[in-house]
Amino acid sequence: MKQTRIVFLFCFASLLFAPKLRAQDSIRSGSWLSADIHYGFILPLYTSSMNILIQGHIGAAELDYTTKQTNPNSWLGSYHSPEVGIAFFSAYLNNASQLGNMYGIYPFISFHLNRSFKEHLYFRVGLGLGYMSIKFDPLDNHKNDVIGSHLNAMINLRLNYHFYVSDNMRLETGLGVTHCSNGAYQTPNLGINLVTANVGVSYNMSRQKKSVAIPFVDTAKTKKIESEFIATAGLSEIEPPGEQKYLNVTLSYIAYKKLNSKNKLGLGADIFYNKANIARLNGDSVYLKNSLDITQFGLKVAYELTIGKLSLPLEMGGYVYTQYTGNGYFYNRLGIRYYAGKHIILDLTALTHFAKADYLDCGIGYTL
Repeated sequence: MKQTRIVFLFCFASLLFAPKLRAQDSIRSGSWLSADIHYGFILPLYTSSMNILIQGHIGAAELDYTTKQTNPNSWLGSYHSPEVGIAFFSAYLNNASQLGNMYGIYPFISFHLNRSFKEHLYFRVGLGLGYMSIKFDPLDNHKNDVIGSHLNAMINLRLNYHFYVSDNMRLETGLGVTHCSNGAYQTPNLGINLVTANVGVSYNMSRQKKSVAIPFVDTAKTKKIESEFIATAGLSEIEPPGEQKYLNVTLSYIAYKKLNSKNKLGLGADIFYNKANIARLNGDSVYLKNSLDITQFGLKVAYELTIGKLSLPLEMGGYVYTQYTGNGYFYNRLGIRYYAGKHIILDLTALTHFAKADYLDCGIGYTL
């Protein structure tokens, strides 16, 4: 997932500087069914071979189900009553023999970027599953060096504008980026990025209600330092394609300070055990006597954007001890976490080195 780090930075910046709620705003709540068409292109970011795969503009269709609720005493109030929904996405990539089609299903949240509720401007963030109908094959499709698996992660970022024709119907248009890759679970894993403009129409499926917005009072600040312990594991491949999958295990500790209901800052440490580094070192004629020699230790700074029980972590660290230096001395971890109850954390995180994904892992944690 080469563009994941840039994607998350853009996401965090947009949400942090979104305007605050005004007391006289009128909020429209209800459930909407939307149909959109997209037109755009594949972004050629990686290798010259990408130009062979790109044979023209691409088109896509999308069906969304969206709800908008109001509750000033929950995370909905802190984010100015965003819209929450699920999208069904299908794209024709204009290269039936080498790329095929892209399909996806993902939940999303649309955050307000202005204060007017008559004409809405939103920043939309979606994360889910993508399916590529055609992938890399060393014999039949060796020029497709961007997608190594049928099943992938899908990320969608979009600026959307809504114009209300009536209380029950609205038009929408937008500009967005859709990324699809597998987090190095199976190589090649450069991924595909679509840049598209969309237009569509939405119909209100429930009786729409208008209410005066109540300003959100943030009482989440605390002097207490929160400690989190997380253990994750995953599998990954290295080049060339078709090699075996290697186990990776990560143990993490983070000390967080909650700034408000949205933001947490912290410091932490990671211990990495990645068996793929043995193969990488062997390829460089470096043979280790003990597999524990590939253990890596890193220190990091951490940030979390909190959305109810979900959070989007962004961590930037450096290796204090490592035998393998092929990826450099700095790393990033980003993904999604779910706080199940008071103490339990469910974690899905990608380890990247600048714009290159090393592996995707999942696990469980405990918070004090």
